[in-house]
Amino acid sequence: MKSKIVFFILNVFFLSSPAFLLAQGRLPVLVYHHIEDPLKSEVSCTPNEFLAQMQAILKNGFTPLNIQEARLFIGGALKRIRNPVLITFDDGYESVYNFAFPVLEKLKIPATVFMVTARIGQKPQFSNYLTRNEIAEMASSTLISFGSHTDNLHTDIMRIKNAFKQNPNPVDELLKEDLKLSKEKLENITKCEVFALAWPYGKHDDATVKIARNCGFHLIFTSKYGYNEPSSDPFEIKRIPVTSRDTPDSVIKKIKGR
Repeated sequence: MKSKIVFFILNVFFLSSPAFLLAQGRLPVLVYHHIEDPLKSEVSCTPNEFLAQMQAILKNGFTPLNIQEARLFIGGALKRIRNPVLITFDDGYESVYNFAFPVLEKLKIPATVFMVTARIGQKPQFSNYLTRNEIAEMASSTLISFGSHTDNLHTDIMRIKNAFKQNPNPVDELLKEDLKLSKEKLENITKCEVFALAWPYGKHDDATVKIARNCGFHLIFTSKYGYNEPSSDPFEIKRIPVTSRDTPDSVIKKIKGR
């Protein structure tokens, strides 16, 4: 009887100890693109709206995570944290540096940018992309992390793969070289390990996931809508898009799942 009591006391003590308070709940991952005014696309957000949304996240008691903390959370190794949320940006537009970065610095909110590395410092379409200096400055702040959005394969990868009937598929080797180059470029600029990848348009299959893992990516983000738990697949991370129609209230509802 005495041994059972001792075991019970030790169990309560250790399981309530900070070292044993593992991740609980779920992790919503928001995905932004442009921060601009006037709005030019469905995936844009004005600077004022972005500020209001970030303020609402803090006001409502959410805790923004950096990419390292998100990795721990999904792996079940993060101590209990109140209402976690991850802020991400796709493509790497310069508007993130001009408008989002000052807000994130002011509010001390970490975020992750998934960069199309072949477009660094370029203006191939309708908007400027981040320069090497801007990426380096953002990374040195310790608030902003960078992940790959491929080097020069920002397209529907699966559509290209399916156009070939060969086995092995030649696109697999192309993707391998592209992802390795993207990772190398970002690590050379940021001086940090790059272990996160977001698929362009969310397009992927089991083979592309295996390639990405072999290239050193430990977190892979998709375009699947939903939430992530400590037991979630780290190579199939769900996200929640923020659009031009969103307000601070609607963003909070999305985070809460309402």
